[in-house]
Amino acid sequence: MFFTKTPKETSDLGKKFAAALKSGDIVFLKGDLGSGKTTFTQGVVKAFGNKGFARSSSFMLVNEYNAGSIKLFHIDLYRLKPLSVWDIGIEEYLYSGNISIIEWAERLVGAENDNHWNVEIENTAGSERKIKIEKKK
Repeated sequence: MFFTKTPKETSDLGKKFAAALKSGDIVFLKGDLGSGKTTFTQGVVKAFGNKGFARSSSFMLVNEYNAGSIKLFHIDLYRLKPLSVWDIGIEEYLYSGNISIIEWAERLVGAENDNHWNVEIENTAGSERKIKIEKKK
């Protein structure tokens, strides 16, 4: 369990977490609207050497970043209904051998038993966050 007090600390935790990621990893990001999922992802993206600002992918569904010899996919399922998620061909991202970070992962019904990281972010007070990170097998 981790606690962050500022958006910068949340992003920095994302940078540290990135060191544990490897080719083929899937990260389920869960948390309320505004909880810091994109801020955490920005830290992961920066850790892989991307100079640009990781945007919320709410309007683009998928943002793609270079992560050395692999790609990092930032996927946001906020605007999709659980039954339509698989209709977009999401498995091509998830099982491509790259890294997929999925916001609103609870809408990815049917992948709960896949080997993945689970990151749950909870607002506690103001900009403070409680962040639980665990590997699911």
